[in-house]
This record gives sequence, C-alpha cells and structure tokens, in this order.
Amino acid sequence: MKMVLVSLMVLVVTGCTAGRWVQAGKSDLDSRRDSFDCENVIVTKHGGWQRVEPFTAAIEIRECMQVKGYHLEQN
Repeated sequence: MKMVLVSLMVLVVTGCTAGRWVQAGKSDLDSRRDSFDCENVIVTKHGGWQRVEPFTAAIEIRECMQVKGYHLEQN
C-alpha cells in the first residue's frame, strides 16, 4: 500500500512538470536517477509522501534538481 501511495505521488509531482530535466553531459537515465534521489530526500524530510502537499513537493524537487545543475527544458 505504501508503495502505491509513493508511486501515485511521484506521478502527481512529475505530471505537474511540463518538460524534462536536462544537464550537459548527463543522460536521460542520469536525470531520472537524480530526480528519484531528490524525491527520496523530500519523502525522508517530511516523513512520507502522505505528509507532503503536491505543490510543496514540486517546488522542492525543482530546487533540488537545480542545485544538482539541471534545468527544465520545456516540451
């Protein structure tokens, strides 16, 4: 059940992003891995996805990815 909630929240958060994270020299797999790492940091920080509002999660994921050197490329 917990995995289902996490999966749904990831879909909600990533669904709010109109584009993809890119960084020179990084593959799409690297980008997805770094995004997943950011999501895990947020989940840990807030004590679970059920305690994070989607808007807050989206902001924190954006900030985390920008710190890692990524920028959002619009579709």
